[in-house]
Amino acid sequence: MDPLTHTLVGASLAATRLGRTTRLAGPALVVGANLPDVDVLSYFAGSDAALGFRRGWTHGVPALIVLPAVLAVLLWAWGRARPGPSGSPALFPRRLLGLSYLAVVSHPALDWLNTYGMRWWMPFSDTWYYGDAVFIMDPWLWLVLGGCWLATRRPTPGLGAGFAVFALLLTLVVARRADGYLPLVGTVVLLLALILLLRPPRSTGLATLVPTVGLLLGALYVAGMIFLHEVTERRVRAELETRVEGPVDDLMVGPTPADPRVWDVVVEAGGGYRHGRFEWHDGGELQLADEPLRPARGTAVWRQLAERERIPGFRRWARFPWLEPEDSASDGKIYVMDARYARRRTTGFGGAVADGKM
Repeated sequence: MDPLTHTLVGASLAATRLGRTTRLAGPALVVGANLPDVDVLSYFAGSDAALGFRRGWTHGVPALIVLPAVLAVLLWAWGRARPGPSGSPALFPRRLLGLSYLAVVSHPALDWLNTYGMRWWMPFSDTWYYGDAVFIMDPWLWLVLGGCWLATRRPTPGLGAGFAVFALLLTLVVARRADGYLPLVGTVVLLLALILLLRPPRSTGLATLVPTVGLLLGALYVAGMIFLHEVTERRVRAELETRVEGPVDDLMVGPTPADPRVWDVVVEAGGGYRHGRFEWHDGGELQLADEPLRPARGTAVWRQLAERERIPGFRRWARFPWLEPEDSASDGKIYVMDARYARRRTTGFGGAVADGKM
């Protein structure tokens, strides 16, 4: 999931009674919810290196054992060196460790939900696992988690400034990746801003209850999307039996931005990739593109890319890699795309280019 969702989960946990169990509970929950994304530093080695490294070493089961312990030790040392203000909770190392584990584990659990995938067993296995149930930037989660958390915050200048920065960054990211998504994102941001301006209730009980309700509603939404994904995938498989020749070798039924009724489909069958949409309108309808995409795996070009160690990160990350026909690569380059995110030639997200001189 996106950093905003991870941060809201950590902040919401910190706003519940868990945040009062020990000093530094808030930092443990918020930092821990984002800690596996320390692998974002791999982008300094280049985008291809990052594709090959991310959602692996810092997200897999071994990291989930090590990272929380490291975080808890660092926070405990910080807490010992800097005593808290008068009246603050005592510092309990075991509780700090438990909260760190809870927060860190929440991160890959959320990341697994989308089509980007997760490598649970890195570094022992490079296998990707996909939940395909929740879009990577889900405005309904932002609204539920963010709304319930903001409803208990006082609108201080610092909080307002932080909200403005998040809103700006969010708008810029959405504008670059999915500009058709902007009206809905703008509406959600506006609703959250209105909630921020409301004064919170005075009741201490409500101050912890409302974020708890937000987390429960978010969990119910995720569970509903997982269930809907399973139902949709079974329906798509049933229709594919009459629509494609031969067996279905692989299938992705993934969420689309903000609309649980519409699902993105990529199917590998008959020696090609077919892509399209399934829409739950009038009983459900599967629409597939007429022309298949040409799979890259198993081709001479793909083997040459591996032998010459070209775009290794993209090759490890790609789920449905396809090739632009070689005779169109007049510029001497080879273009490879992942049908999850790119259905035409691109060098942006979902695409890679390698020197065609073999």
